[in-house]
Amino acid sequence: MLIGSVVLLSACGTDIEDVPLKMPGTEPMPIAISKPKPAPPGMLFRADVTATVDHGLGYFLQRVSVEPEVQAGKFQGFRVVDLEPPAFWQGVDLRPGDVVTEVNGMSIERDIDAYQAFISLKSAPALRVTYLRAGVPRQLTYAIVDAPAKAKSGAPDKTAPAAPKPAPAGAPTAPPSTAPAPKQSG
Repeated sequence: MLIGSVVLLSACGTDIEDVPLKMPGTEPMPIAISKPKPAPPGMLFRADVTATVDHGLGYFLQRVSVEPEVQAGKFQGFRVVDLEPPAFWQGVDLRPGDVVTEVNGMSIERDIDAYQAFISLKSAPALRVTYLRAGVPRQLTYAIVDAPAKAKSGAPDKTAPAAPKPAPAGAPTAPPSTAPAPKQSG
């Protein structure tokens, strides 16, 4: 049931849309609205995960159709029947026929198990979806990270250390350290 948590990878786009702005007595004026950048490959932004969990498991399950997979009377997992819309799932290595067996090592057999696994994503360091494809075990893993802070225009990005500036040509360099080297026990 929780396989779609992985879709957070594709939840945000980077396209810019032109939105006409109509003002009385003027021509429509296009304005650009920038969408947030998606998380880097193999990562999910914590804010996106939290927003998905806050919308609820039912809301999320509107994007995936699953059915229980039972073999010899034993629950195996949930078989993916359909993933909609396809663009939402782009870049996620899940396809119809895959059988999801665990999320973050947690069972998803009962409704309450699936719900607890879903809710736990709000504080989890990663999303790990264990599944079977043609009977072969596989796993998707995405680190859940905080999005980098937005830098104000003209201000340096405080999320990354500033690169050292090279000394101008011919400038003196700092003298070597005269501090004694630490002793090594031998």
